[in-house]
Amino acid sequence: MTDRTAFHHPAIALSTVRHKDGVSILRVFSREHGVVGCLVREGVKGARRGRNLYAPLALLDLVGMRALKEDLYRFDRADRVMAQDRTSAEVPRGAIAMFLAECALRTFDSGSAHGEVFDALWRAAERIEKSTAIGRIHLAFLVESVSVCGLCPDAPISASSGMERFNLATAEWESGPPVGEDYLSVAEAEPFLRIQGMDFDRLQTEVFSHDARNRLVLQYVRYLQLHLSSPRTIKSWEVLSLVLAP
Repeated sequence: MTDRTAFHHPAIALSTVRHKDGVSILRVFSREHGVVGCLVREGVKGARRGRNLYAPLALLDLVGMRALKEDLYRFDRADRVMAQDRTSAEVPRGAIAMFLAECALRTFDSGSAHGEVFDALWRAAERIEKSTAIGRIHLAFLVESVSVCGLCPDAPISASSGMERFNLATAEWESGPPVGEDYLSVAEAEPFLRIQGMDFDRLQTEVFSHDARNRLVLQYVRYLQLHLSSPRTIKSWEVLSLVLAP
């Protein structure tokens, strides 16, 4: 197959793990295939070195992508769709990219297409590189993911009398104390519900503190994982929360 006729697949780099000598497995979010692994060879020199080309949230065009077996692919060539120099050079931007890459890897099923989530993550990567204000990009992606996955709660923003907690697993108000990570207090649940469905620009205008933003990020991660996979720790969160501290 010539380069002119080779299939092109947009993909977002998530992580790279050494497989054996000279070969690694690159995990990507493909619009067509979802989260899958790709065999890649190491040792490419210069600007196309793997650690640059396949950095977390690198936007790629995979040329000649083809299946080897279930959820494992190979491609002829990977090209960067846009330069992401600021994401690579500036620690806060890189930390957000790493966090969102890990969220995608630990939340969305392997081999299942999530086209609208892919588009949201692509836009988030572009914003990390281009936006001046970056402190809410990760929250905006999580809010959009809940919306495009059809997971927005139907519960009213304000709790009715006798309701003391919001259950993230059922997306409903309940009576009883908010004990454990799956339950939000009334004070926590109301902002969680208020921002659902908001786009990036509107979310930027919302007034809440640094700590409130961090709580919302973790609550939205928990909510997505409860409904799409299973709760898993996002290891890069600790670094990101320190990097974005006021």
